[in-house]
Amino acid sequence: MKAVVVGSGFGGLAASLILSKKGFEVTVLEKQDRPGGRSRELTIGEYRFDMGPSWYLMKDAFNTFFNDASISPPEVVKLEKLYSLATGKYGEKGEVYDVFSDLSPFSDQIHSYLSTLEEMYGIAMNKFIFKEMRLRDFLDADVIRNFSRLPLFSNLNEFNRRFFHSDWELKALGFPAVFLGGSPFNIPAIYSIINYSILSEGVFYPKGGFSGLVNYLYQKCVERKVSFHFNVNVDKIETRDKRITSVISGEKRFEGDVFVFNADYRFIDSLLPSQYSLGSLYWSKRKLAPSALLFYLGVDDLEFPHHQVIVNGNWKEHFDSIERGTAPAIENTSYYVSYRAATDKEIRAKDLVLLIPIAPGVNVESPELILKGILRDLKQKTSQEITVKEAKIYTPMDFSRDYNAYNGTAFGIAHTLDQTGPFRPPNSHRKLKNAFFVGQYAQPGIGVPMVLTSAVITSREIMRRYG
Repeated sequence: MKAVVVGSGFGGLAASLILSKKGFEVTVLEKQDRPGGRSRELTIGEYRFDMGPSWYLMKDAFNTFFNDASISPPEVVKLEKLYSLATGKYGEKGEVYDVFSDLSPFSDQIHSYLSTLEEMYGIAMNKFIFKEMRLRDFLDADVIRNFSRLPLFSNLNEFNRRFFHSDWELKALGFPAVFLGGSPFNIPAIYSIINYSILSEGVFYPKGGFSGLVNYLYQKCVERKVSFHFNVNVDKIETRDKRITSVISGEKRFEGDVFVFNADYRFIDSLLPSQYSLGSLYWSKRKLAPSALLFYLGVDDLEFPHHQVIVNGNWKEHFDSIERGTAPAIENTSYYVSYRAATDKEIRAKDLVLLIPIAPGVNVESPELILKGILRDLKQKTSQEITVKEAKIYTPMDFSRDYNAYNGTAFGIAHTLDQTGPFRPPNSHRKLKNAFFVGQYAQPGIGVPMVLTSAVITSREIMRRYG
């Protein structure tokens, strides 16, 4: 049987590997000139950057995928210093807290916190993560019993306040919500399990970075005779008798028996005939996750940790600006800093990546001035001179152009309670029998572990129907 996979992000690569192992003839269509989607590699002169994810977490999810795909896990390095948090006023030194794998410098409450999270993590992984949830599942007694043990009706910040009172701990345990496409003030507390993964299991780094992981999966696909077509942007979908028959890009037609979409869900939905589309009303009611303003900088050597979180001024005001759909005031701007060379000693040309979460659809004015201000602030926070040799600025408009991203979102739809589990767009199309979705819009949600899991869920369903 023939499977056509649209998009070669982690979801598309993962589905391609699993399906090719199961005997499918797989063709992958990718809009960019290389694999990876949001996780592809960017090259500027001698500098190389991971454009997307930078945290390797939840090894159980990765290993489940590797097992289903029948490939060996790549080499990863465990970080001793998990991340640093700097908090204070914009443009001033402030306070710096280095978080280590031995849980210093958290208060003793961290042990009670992690014990609670361990139970939640086990329930989520064993009962909910590795299946496509349907509304009828809520009638199952086992599901009801386990759901009752989860903090479903409080947000992450409220949940963390049950255990911690210091400002820095609340910020350290709240900011990871950004990597799940939310804020600590609106993301359901169930997603606190990301802190269990960070603090109990650890933070890892794949050899060669995440673009190295992309290349590893791509090479495995090539070994299995998966066919890749780059610079192909699907612009039409043909259907017949409640099935997709082909996808079209310009004058090229690609036919198949099964179609797996790792492209922007809303974009693909807009290409479907109206009787199969979720429709504009559906999408107008979805709450989008944030976009991001990204700076990819080639720099001289720095004494930076691999991961830094900088929280300036009133951090809730920054997240409130995302809710309002406006740019944050510079004095309240929080951001994330990635410096891979702290871990990867093979990197000769040092790359520094800055990420500012912002509202989707925001037209960023004067990003060069924002960069200058952030670099001044980072210099004060770290007491280090930052010499920039190369720079590329990436805005919500770039997300729209490169990935057909709905309103320039970086993460898809938000992890709100009414967009969790069966309330997310379906992995298996409800009307088209051979159409399936993987990626950050689908279940279980945002982040590389969840995207890989979406590919596992979807591939297992395809095999149930066609295997």
